[in-house]
Amino acid sequence: MPYDELAGLLERRLQLQFQPIAMTFVQEQPPEIPRTGMVLPSSCSFWRQAETEVFFAAAEDHYRCPLGAMVMGFPLPEQQMKELMEEVGQMCAASYVREEEVEHVPKNENPSAGIVYGPLGRFPLEPDAVLLWLTPQQAMVMNEACGLTNWAEQADGVFGRPGCSAIPLALSKGKPSQSWGCVGMRLNTDIPGEVFLMAIPGTRLQSLEVD
Repeated sequence: MPYDELAGLLERRLQLQFQPIAMTFVQEQPPEIPRTGMVLPSSCSFWRQAETEVFFAAAEDHYRCPLGAMVMGFPLPEQQMKELMEEVGQMCAASYVREEEVEHVPKNENPSAGIVYGPLGRFPLEPDAVLLWLTPQQAMVMNEACGLTNWAEQADGVFGRPGCSAIPLALSKGKPSQSWGCVGMRLNTDIPGEVFLMAIPGTRLQSLEVD
């Protein structure tokens, strides 16, 4: 199914409040896709920009959130690594994160030069992942459409921080991943409290049973 048809089907079937967006990790900027001119505070901020335009964001465009950049698999320069350690230290001191968690935070294991983002309906590349903002009712439908509701297999739940970890989890497991999000995601995306995130690996798009 073409991506424009799939996007339209998802929007109609689920009555989505926000457009599905797609993302692809690339080794260089595609010549036909412009680089973002936006200075945004985090990786997740690009998701909202991607609702209206297709663009490339280089690794360094993600560095304002060192944790998100790490989760996306971008190697961190010395300054950003220092900022990340300070950030993690503050979160541990505030009991928001436990020290033993830090080494287990999911991250993309395939380094890239950047990410192409855009609306699924007019995405020019094969998506690595598609992101949906879902209410619990919409998530119920998508869980059935993705085959996640299957007690014959190990059940997967919805996790919390950091919200962007849903992406590497979906890519590594080869099935959708869901996150309630984190404080940073809520602040930087201005997404309403009644929705949460589902990341669907691109390899699963054509097998969705949403029609």
